[in-house]
Amino acid sequence: MERNTSSKSDLPPGFRFHPTDEELIMFYLKNQAKSKPCPVSIIPEVDIYKFDPWQLPDKAEFGENEWYFFSPRDRKYPNGVRPNRATVSGYWKATGTDKAIHSGSKYVGVKKALVFYNGRPPKGVKTNWIMHEYRLSDSHKQIKKHSGSMRLDDWVLCRIYKKKNSAEKILDHKVEESNTQIDRGLKMLRSYSLETYLTITVPSQGIFK
Repeated sequence: MERNTSSKSDLPPGFRFHPTDEELIMFYLKNQAKSKPCPVSIIPEVDIYKFDPWQLPDKAEFGENEWYFFSPRDRKYPNGVRPNRATVSGYWKATGTDKAIHSGSKYVGVKKALVFYNGRPPKGVKTNWIMHEYRLSDSHKQIKKHSGSMRLDDWVLCRIYKKKNSAEKILDHKVEESNTQIDRGLKMLRSYSLETYLTITVPSQGIFK
């Protein structure tokens, strides 16, 4: 498929990408599956299993704390339906139960949560890297379509982010408090400077009597 050449520089200042699960399925993944990509390149096509999660932010078109990708999925075993989730340094492991996504009352897709582990099972070490994988409700058709090959799905949509630990959350909170105090101090300083300026430069009415 020919990739859209528009870049994130086309996005307006202040743009933030926070789509809902339904929007990710209906507007992005569904159109990608139909070869109708978004006019502005926000979600790139990347085989995420060829990279470790900390390498993926550099592959993204957009994002600061979370990153989105269209990725294919391959089989773990020939003719099997289990996806191969191994990377160079580790593997992604599913956690929790799948979440059904609806558009109105219609079932349109599935959301699966995964955690990245360093090493190889069963001795992998759990990390803070998290993936939400989105699949279309009719993804079973792709499995039948690729029968006899190692390809399982042409496209799934993946949201990748790194969950902060307790120490990082405390540090962020302290930084936020510090920034708030600085903002208050600057406002007080501006107010004081304006009052001082007016006192010095604006003569009292009595001088002109």
